[in-house]
Amino acid sequence: MLAGKEDLALQRVMAVKVQSDMEQPGTLFYLVHRVLDDGVNPGNKLFFYECYADEAAKEAHLNCSSWQALVAGWSDCFAGSLSDVTPVFLDRISGFVHVQAP
Repeated sequence: MLAGKEDLALQRVMAVKVQSDMEQPGTLFYLVHRVLDDGVNPGNKLFFYECYADEAAKEAHLNCSSWQALVAGWSDCFAGSLSDVTPVFLDRISGFVHVQAP
């Protein structure tokens, strides 16, 4: 995230989360984590963890209005271009997601 634009970036990410949660049943989870610089202070990097029921669900997510708004305004709040973002596809071996954190 660009210095001084963190609030805008996080607001746009939250809009994607809300729309995904409300309108995209095929989005199984959408998690965004902020890297803590020195292990304590919020930094400017975000990690997105997303899981979709199938390819159609992923495409629905990428075509939703909130994601498209984030993409359209990328340079307003993020360094580099969206093409600098490297998706990594994973094969889940094991794990779980608790609905409520302790």
